[in-house]
Amino acid sequence: MAVLVGGTLTLPSASTASPVAHASKCKKAKKGKKKKKCKRGHQSGNALPGQATHPNATPPNQTTPTVGDVALASNPVLAGSSTTGQVTVSGPAPSGGQTVNLQSSDSSRVSVPSTVAVAAGQTTANFAVTTTAGSNVTVTLTASIGTSNDNAQLTVVSAPSVASVSLQRQCFAPGNFSANRVTLDVPAPADTPVSLASDDASAFSVAPGFTTVPTGSKTAFFGALAGSPASPVTVTVTASLGSSSAQDSALVSASTPTPAVSAVSVQPGSVTSGESAVGTVTLGCEGVPGGTVVNLSVDLPGVTVPATVTVPQDGRSATFPITTAGTAVGTATITADTGTGGPQQTTLAVNSLGT
Repeated sequence: MAVLVGGTLTLPSASTASPVAHASKCKKAKKGKKKKKCKRGHQSGNALPGQATHPNATPPNQTTPTVGDVALASNPVLAGSSTTGQVTVSGPAPSGGQTVNLQSSDSSRVSVPSTVAVAAGQTTANFAVTTTAGSNVTVTLTASIGTSNDNAQLTVVSAPSVASVSLQRQCFAPGNFSANRVTLDVPAPADTPVSLASDDASAFSVAPGFTTVPTGSKTAFFGALAGSPASPVTVTVTASLGSSSAQDSALVSASTPTPAVSAVSVQPGSVTSGESAVGTVTLGCEGVPGGTVVNLSVDLPGVTVPATVTVPQDGRSATFPITTAGTAVGTATITADTGTGGPQQTTLAVNSLGT
């Protein structure tokens, strides 16, 4: 309460620290009633009347995310076409979202928006990437938040190229096979013929010598005829488009060969006594009708593998269990063999308890 002393109005010291009420709506208290009641207001010891907090301010103790990764849905892309990019940040975006700055090293060929917003609580956001017609070029796209950043390289090509050719099998016996495949690096802008050639047409022919990748697709299938060579022969098929080409090879035999084991592996490669692992056998050719039986053995007492494992027809691999007894310690050599082509081996380290 103010006091008039000698013509001077003096305020009590407590009143200088009184809080200021903001935006309060109060009803006067009637005589004999409780103190007046204020609604929708708040008090502050240091704020000025009418002062407000910015709605997008980062809450206390909340760290601004950093840029973790930039990825592209398609790469490469055909000049003049578009794709989608995605930026990932290190943690959930704060309330109000997180703005990420975007930049292209050559905006005349590849353009991106200047920013993209990661929605509140999310860690990713997508953005459009557009390109213009022109020659081959590689452009760097960069996403940044403050000093943190990451980038991705986008390759823009003026025309499709052959990315790969894949034969239906690794080993062929006489017959027709229609699931051989050519793949381009970008979708074909129009129906696109790809040339095909075999280096031994008498053993493996690919008439009529081409296949057509349809508009908007990246792949096309082609047929091949496997013959009956006097002895097994390795043939190579080449797919060509312009200056680009790709190859794949396979073995052609007069009859279905018994596959040999090409590899055997163990995962993990080291265990503690009493633990288990998984082995994988891989054949050089597809499994024969009825499956291909692979004989298994191991040389360390206390380590057990099944006597055989069967790779299914037309399959190339199969897995098998490996168990170890609590007393087994040392290096176990595991051998896999079909009786053709010689055995293949791998090792498993078995450690004692406490090591």
